[in-house]
Amino acid sequence: MINVESLRGMIAEELKAWDQPSISVGIVKDGKVELAEGFGYANMDKQVKPDPDTLYQIGSCSKAFTAAAVAILVDRGILEWDKPVVSYMPWLRFKEPFTTANVTVRDLLCHRTGLPRHDAYWIDGPCTRKEMVENLRNMQPGWSFRSHWCYQNTCIVAAGMLVEEMTGKTWEEFVKKEIFEPLGMTRSTFYVDAIEADANHATPYDRPTPVELQGIREIPFLKSDREDMAKGIGAPYGPAGSIMSTVNDMLKWVQFNLNNGKVGDKQLISEAAMKEMHKANMLMSEPLLMPCKEMDFFSYGMGWFVETYRGHVMVEHGGNINGFSALVTMIPDQKLGVVTLTNFNDSFDTYATTYEIIDRALGAKGGDWNNRWREFVGQVFAAQPERMKAMNPVRIEGTKPTHDLADYAGTYRNATYGDIVIENKDGKLFFTYNKKTSELDHYHYDTFQINDVFALFNGMTLRFGIGNDGKIGEILFGIALNPAVGEECFKKVTE
Repeated sequence: MINVESLRGMIAEELKAWDQPSISVGIVKDGKVELAEGFGYANMDKQVKPDPDTLYQIGSCSKAFTAAAVAILVDRGILEWDKPVVSYMPWLRFKEPFTTANVTVRDLLCHRTGLPRHDAYWIDGPCTRKEMVENLRNMQPGWSFRSHWCYQNTCIVAAGMLVEEMTGKTWEEFVKKEIFEPLGMTRSTFYVDAIEADANHATPYDRPTPVELQGIREIPFLKSDREDMAKGIGAPYGPAGSIMSTVNDMLKWVQFNLNNGKVGDKQLISEAAMKEMHKANMLMSEPLLMPCKEMDFFSYGMGWFVETYRGHVMVEHGGNINGFSALVTMIPDQKLGVVTLTNFNDSFDTYATTYEIIDRALGAKGGDWNNRWREFVGQVFAAQPERMKAMNPVRIEGTKPTHDLADYAGTYRNATYGDIVIENKDGKLFFTYNKKTSELDHYHYDTFQINDVFALFNGMTLRFGIGNDGKIGEILFGIALNPAVGEECFKKVTE
């Protein structure tokens, strides 16, 4: 029996401790909704409180919907989990021919293609959904095929494209018709225009200085230039992270998963297919986030993390997208599901609150999750300067560039990442990538450091390469989130 009144007090206290705008929480136990409630403020300036129908972006929690869409096609005999994807999309290519020939639907959905994240190219980038997937052929692998687990958004988008190719419907159309509508998820959507037009939506926030656990600012929704709701065109990254939903709608999704694919008396997805998504498909060598004694097994299913928690199988997935964080968690053998949605970027209150709720439902004590997660986050932020220092070369003091600053200016191109533009303005170099411009500080010799606290590449260094003709001919750049690959080369194409 869950003490709901006690939970309300705990949730409110934890929200205050984390100094975040709001958290909306849903709990289902044994088929009954125990709690569906919002805490804090959906909009801080207007002091608007959230309710169970307030819209939040759920980010990567969308991945499980893509896996479910694929599962429906598997049940219909249109797809097979373990058949090469090129059998269905002959145009799909990876850089390694062996991967191209052998990668299966399951491989795409459980992050074992050998590719690191390679996310930077699509964040605020100009590509369409199909161009995103076509870009797989340019991406450098970090590991051999099926040897290593690494979270990879573009491969999930490829799974969404597979749904489109096999049905003639957009991923958005298919998910809406085949999942949202049967489950009664009437508030859920895919479009930023839709959430902004809805009076009952949460405003996105983050901290101006993430190193400090204080201060809040409102930020815009992440909206792709390619998104066009009127034409039914969703964000290119949609299958990996574009869904917006509410606590009430997500509780319907959780109950559907706990009921092994059944909605009322209708088996929407077979129990066999649900089992495939909820089982360990790829082992992970370590937890994605905080190590803890309560968890000792880590893996990925298809669209879900599959772990153990205090001896119980736990199926969960988090999500984060500009100004929003979400977590969907299930303990199947307890018929327990928890949904936590926040309008705060990179929030871990979702985990602290969820694990405390689970402990109370299990009758377990001693988790102290709020303090443990806050301590963990503090350690991560405190270690950021050292991690960045380790990524950059040891600085050699007293050096200067080998060329005039004007010689470094130009457009530099990489097959995966597109163009970097370097400009010389008033004796300073500026770096522009995907519409974001940052100042470059001289680091040493022909190496410069990106100086913009809010940019994706803040603090990272890039170095200019000199050709046999003595001219600046390339940029060597260690792209964020790709440590297994190392430097990417951008060739100079215009002065």
